[in-house]
Amino acid sequence: MKKYTLLLFLAFLAACSYLPEQVELDNTILVEETPDYIALSPNNSPAQGAGILFYPGGLVDAHSYIAPFQNLVSQNGRRVVILKVNANLAIFDANKAYRCKDEFDTNSWVIGGHSLGGVVAAMDTDKHRAAYEGVFFLGAYSVSDLSDWNRPALLLSAELDGLTEVDKINENENNLPTRQNVATLTDMPTTSTAGQTIYHEIPGANHAQFGEYGVQKDDGQATISATAQQDQVRSFILAWLEANDL
Repeated sequence: MKKYTLLLFLAFLAACSYLPEQVELDNTILVEETPDYIALSPNNSPAQGAGILFYPGGLVDAHSYIAPFQNLVSQNGRRVVILKVNANLAIFDANKAYRCKDEFDTNSWVIGGHSLGGVVAAMDTDKHRAAYEGVFFLGAYSVSDLSDWNRPALLLSAELDGLTEVDKINENENNLPTRQNVATLTDMPTTSTAGQTIYHEIPGANHAQFGEYGVQKDDGQATISATAQQDQVRSFILAWLEANDL
């Protein structure tokens, strides 16, 4: 009976999940989909630099992050692996990034996540510290103690985020390497930020527009478009990777 109750609960959670908006990919991107992940790679050319392993937000379908990340693949040659997690809750699959990364010929990886996915990315990093060259957070924070981790971290928040509030981010600041606030993209460091966490708040942004799945309950109303928010996310991630030679 307990088994069937759990199955019904998981089915209920899946039915409550946020589903992706429609997205069109051009022929420069190769999509490989398995029960464990959606891998986006450059078509007809090797992937460049560190690969990106990404945990989705809570109750958000993994396909919702194809649109936000596709330009890192098509324009910057990166490999992005978006993880599929049980019941669309990354907490049920906290080691999936570590388990999946060796299926690819990429030599170095950074890990990140949105919302609950960011919390889980930090958990994965804490457990497998030598496996990742950096960690990033989108509308998220760490509850794992990575304060002594001598690798780069990036935390992007949204001014109008109604779900991951700034007080919660600040409350958990001590779990990450030393904070460095960056006001604009032109202020981003151009050399190594190992042992530091770059913080940037995106003006006019909200929680749901870190992905592409429409309106999320209790979120703030964004005053910039999803495309504009995702362009900024991509630009900051790319600048962070390049500063750290990743």
